[in-house]
Amino acid sequence: MGVNGDKENPSFMHTSAPRTVLFADSAISGKLSYNLPIKIDSRFTGEVKASDLLVLGPNAQVDAHISARQLQLEGKLTGEVRVIECFEIMPGGYFKGDLKAGEIRVHPGAVFEGTGEIVGGR
Repeated sequence: MGVNGDKENPSFMHTSAPRTVLFADSAISGKLSYNLPIKIDSRFTGEVKASDLLVLGPNAQVDAHISARQLQLEGKLTGEVRVIECFEIMPGGYFKGDLKAGEIRVHPGAVFEGTGEIVGGR
């Protein structure tokens, strides 16, 4: 028992796909900090610091201060956002708030409501 435990639980570090950490039908408030690609697909209120890719899935309803290397929005986000590289709002995504990012991409069918500033220093 437990001899092959490590082999039965493959490390998420071998893939660059975001790991879902908050699933639909959950509601969380607080502070989150991650050093790997993650996906939030739930209601969340608070603060998120992600030194890699952060994906807010189609079920996400987030009201937060966010800082991330990259941010992909598929759901709803309200708040203050700082993204080092690219902030991308996918079709069906909704953003309301204040944004500073290295690059902004707003796809057809997405909504950007608020202020945005492109900042250098990548």
